[in-house]
Amino acid sequence: MRIQKGNIVIRSATINDAIQLNKWWNDGKIMEHAGFPNGLRKSLDDTMDNIKSREGKLSQLCIIEIDGKSVGELSYNVKSNNGAYPGWKICDFNYQNKGYGSKIIRMLLEFLFTDETINSKFPINKIVWDTMLENKRAQHVYETKIGAKKIGIRENVWQDQLGNWRSVVDYEITREDFFSLQDK
Repeated sequence: MRIQKGNIVIRSATINDAIQLNKWWNDGKIMEHAGFPNGLRKSLDDTMDNIKSREGKLSQLCIIEIDGKSVGELSYNVKSNNGAYPGWKICDFNYQNKGYGSKIIRMLLEFLFTDETINSKFPINKIVWDTMLENKRAQHVYETKIGAKKIGIRENVWQDQLGNWRSVVDYEITREDFFSLQDK
């Protein structure tokens, strides 16, 4: 998959992206907000296998590029219950807090709701994701810039690498809500 708006490109990851993805995933500073302060501790082979396992599938692992530079990653899983489950991360700190996040999320949501290949097999009627309870910056973006609905908080659902219990906020946006918000 490949989508582009202006200087932002979201494209399927290739084996050539494995070294960069592996570096990001194993960096505790980058992964801390997702509850992995020690990084994911993945080998390069694990990362390559992850990329290969998604080739030719509806669910994808993608690279985010801005001005031709790889700055982050996202993934999405398409499920047979008419939903999609994405996650995203701008990994290059120089590109955070610059307004790119909401643009990238909107690009992805529009793609998931309109892609003919995906929707011919599994019509996407809603998109669901979560974020860490303490990630207030993300919650602000989801609620005020994307128009997503907070559907609940799940407390103490998992333990991070340091043994701390973590809570998450669940969000969703329906096809109807997404497109009505884009018209405003």
